[in-house]
Amino acid sequence: MKKKWLFFTPLLMLLGVCILLIAGLNQDPKKIASALIDKPIPEFYQANLFEPTQTLSLKDFPKTPFLLNVWGSWCGYCKEEHPLLMDIAKTIPIIGIDYRDNPQNGREMLKRMGNPFLLTIDDSHGELAMKLGVDGAPETYLVDAHGIIRYRHSGLLDRETWKNVFIPKIQQLMKK
Repeated sequence: MKKKWLFFTPLLMLLGVCILLIAGLNQDPKKIASALIDKPIPEFYQANLFEPTQTLSLKDFPKTPFLLNVWGSWCGYCKEEHPLLMDIAKTIPIIGIDYRDNPQNGREMLKRMGNPFLLTIDDSHGELAMKLGVDGAPETYLVDAHGIIRYRHSGLLDRETWKNVFIPKIQQLMKK
């Protein structure tokens, strides 16, 4: 009897691990909730990408709803969503976080492709991204006028998501 348990216990444990892995693979990473939803942006003091001697903090953020976009010059999806961000910037302020990037490469990309960002934070060491719980780039956060994170989108921001998810949420924030 004891030998049967010794044989079946590892098999049952392996089966349990497989079930958990399969369940995790079936989740849409774009819909993973952030622990910071309905909480303020974490405090930070980091350099401005274009003026490295200037330290940016929460006090520099807009006092209206805005987007916080995590990107890097090394990120293919970031380059793909960039033209959309250029359009979006005409309607709502965007703060950029240049994530785990060589600052010079980030500056060159924005000079070449255009700069949709009101401010760009140099997060070359990933400090702010870690506080935000960033999984990778790109990520886009919707922040209200009080600095509270209201929504997080992980991955490429496309026109459909902008139109069907972000615009209604922004309209709700503007009514408040």
